[in-house]
Amino acid sequence: MDNRPLVSVIIPAYNAGKYIHETLDSVIGQTWPLVEAFVIDDGSSDNTVEIARKYISDRISVVEQKNSGACVARNKGLSLSKGKYIQFLDADDVLSHDKIEKQVAILENNPLYLGVSPSVHFMNGQDYLNMKPREESFWIHDTDDPVDFLVRLYGGDGERWMVQTSAWLTPKTIADTIGPWNEKLLLDQDGEYFARAVLASKGIRTTGGINYYRRFTLGGNISAKANKIENLRSALLALNLKAQYLMAHTRSDRFLQAMATLYQEIAINAYPQFPELVAECEGEVHKTGKRPDLPLMGGRLIETTKHVFGWKAAKLLRSKIHVLMKKTGSP
Repeated sequence: MDNRPLVSVIIPAYNAGKYIHETLDSVIGQTWPLVEAFVIDDGSSDNTVEIARKYISDRISVVEQKNSGACVARNKGLSLSKGKYIQFLDADDVLSHDKIEKQVAILENNPLYLGVSPSVHFMNGQDYLNMKPREESFWIHDTDDPVDFLVRLYGGDGERWMVQTSAWLTPKTIADTIGPWNEKLLLDQDGEYFARAVLASKGIRTTGGINYYRRFTLGGNISAKANKIENLRSALLALNLKAQYLMAHTRSDRFLQAMATLYQEIAINAYPQFPELVAECEGEVHKTGKRPDLPLMGGRLIETTKHVFGWKAAKLLRSKIHVLMKKTGSP
């Protein structure tokens, strides 16, 4: 009898027909032999289900649901999972062949820790196997202090970083403790979920090398989304929740500085179309008592405007320049 732990891979999929074969190939190619995978199709209108069904086996299942969002799909996958560890995987991303094996080896010796791997972001057509990890992969390190990990992640030391959804490996005991993904969220779903997961853990354990490849598509910024107000409100709700979780553990200057900067970022994205949202974010910035770090907003002219006249003037100037470039056909 094989006593090694089972790992459950949960793949929410929506119109991922172009990529899901590559994703599933990376799952069945894992060097860790005890893997089950659930493709939860979220009402795709392309050939996602048709392709995924070709992979059905005693290890891979395909479940169809009406279009309800990625969080609903992940929660469905969690309800079906029997593994000791959970690997969330987006349907257009790829795992290295040894990702699960390396993370399981570390977590088996570190109960109730979360595993995090380095990641490569790539565009279609790029030779991602020969690309270097993103900069944040070199920043993330082992820690026994979950609170400090999140404060640093959110920018408490001046630079903000990211951990992508599929870079994590999560013990099922932690997933059971923190409960389901928040189905109200459209944006920063993983940020909110893993804030809870990190705080429920004993800390973080990392793997070396390159273990996860994220397919990057243009137009991902929240200011470019079609349903901009819904996405901005989701970003604000997620940030409010993350702030609430961390305030139960710390009110340090580093934490307050990070929150001020994150609320300011949403305000900049909301201005000038949604003044009520801007005012709400500015109110949260004021509560921190900190001066937020303003992001880079453009070239020399826009940055000079920001420093002389403020970020609102810089945002209006940037918008006018974008309109002018569209009219003239400038790149």
